[in-house]
Amino acid sequence: MGELAREGALRQNDLAHRLRLEKSTTSRLVTQLINRGWVERTAAPGDGRGVLVQLTPAGMKAAEQLAQARAARFSAILDRVPPGERASVLRALETLTEAMDDS
Repeated sequence: MGELAREGALRQNDLAHRLRLEKSTTSRLVTQLINRGWVERTAAPGDGRGVLVQLTPAGMKAAEQLAQARAARFSAILDRVPPGERASVLRALETLTEAMDDS
C-alpha cells in the first residue's frame, strides 16, 4: 500500500516489479486489498490487457495509519540506540536501502 500511497495508480505489473514479487503473488495481494475495500483495479488506458491498481479513499486512510504506526515503531527502536551511534546507524540503513534499490 505504501507504493500506491506514494505513487498513485500503478500498473499491476509495475507494482509487482517494485515490490520484487511474482505477478501471481501481487495479484493475490491486490485481491485481498480489494476485498478489504482498500484498493481498486481499473483498465489501463491504451492497453486492453493492462490493469491499473490504486487506493480507494479507505485505502488512503489505512495507508496513512500504517505509515504512522511504522514511523512510531521505528522511532521507538531508534530511541534504544545510544545517541552517539544513531547517526551511524541511520547512514548504514540508508546505504543498505540504496543497495537494495540498485539490485
